[in-house]
Amino acid sequence: MKVLDVYNALDRFAPFGSAAGWDNSGLLIGDPDAAVSRVFLCLDVTEEALAAAQSCGAELIVSHHPVIFHPLKAISYASIQAKLLRAGLHVLCAHTNLDKAPGGVNDSLCDALGVPYEKMPSEVAEGFLNVCTLPAAVSEEAFAALLQAKLGARVSFLPRAGAVSKIGVCSGAGADFVKEAAQSGCDAYLTGEASHHEYLDAAAAGITLFTAGHYETEIMATKAMEACLREALPALRITRAKETLPFLTQI
Repeated sequence: MKVLDVYNALDRFAPFGSAAGWDNSGLLIGDPDAAVSRVFLCLDVTEEALAAAQSCGAELIVSHHPVIFHPLKAISYASIQAKLLRAGLHVLCAHTNLDKAPGGVNDSLCDALGVPYEKMPSEVAEGFLNVCTLPAAVSEEAFAALLQAKLGARVSFLPRAGAVSKIGVCSGAGADFVKEAAQSGCDAYLTGEASHHEYLDAAAAGITLFTAGHYETEIMATKAMEACLREALPALRITRAKETLPFLTQI
């Protein structure tokens, strides 16, 4: 099969045309007509991912985060992009299109929490927002403990001294949509990371902002991609990165 076959399978699951205008998803390195028999799936295209892809004999890396995001003004021979080219590896990235797709990253995050949810219409928060509803209201501390247990995450939040029951969810760096969550009747909002002022803005809007790590709220992306490709291309050999811990050191 060809790289294009893998692209088309992902496009049917999470259409690349649905990616945000600021995003850079798609085939970012390589040739759509090149032959491929094994793919390597990862969250980030790092030196470790490159080595692992070569070790398993993959011709194509499929990642969630784009290997080229900001415009490149120069390419050093020491850069990951140059190393990928020298290795003859193709790189396909499914980013915001996978975040918002049915069965994609945001849905997988809600599934990991084990809480019923609904997807907000595409006109709300650009289609990135899910809303989870707890069976009964719980304290902010109890919800933080649930996040720690389900995601293995270090959780941060700014207390409002209130209970939470309806939670807006957007994986990764999704604090931009706190206002839309509040307008949707949420009393809490979960994302991966937020700035100091975003916590304060959420509190001012009457909503408790929880962050549980960009990595921890998006690592399920690789499982979503694997499920898609195994169903669509059963002859394709797939290796998923053994990512079990964030690359950051916390003390």
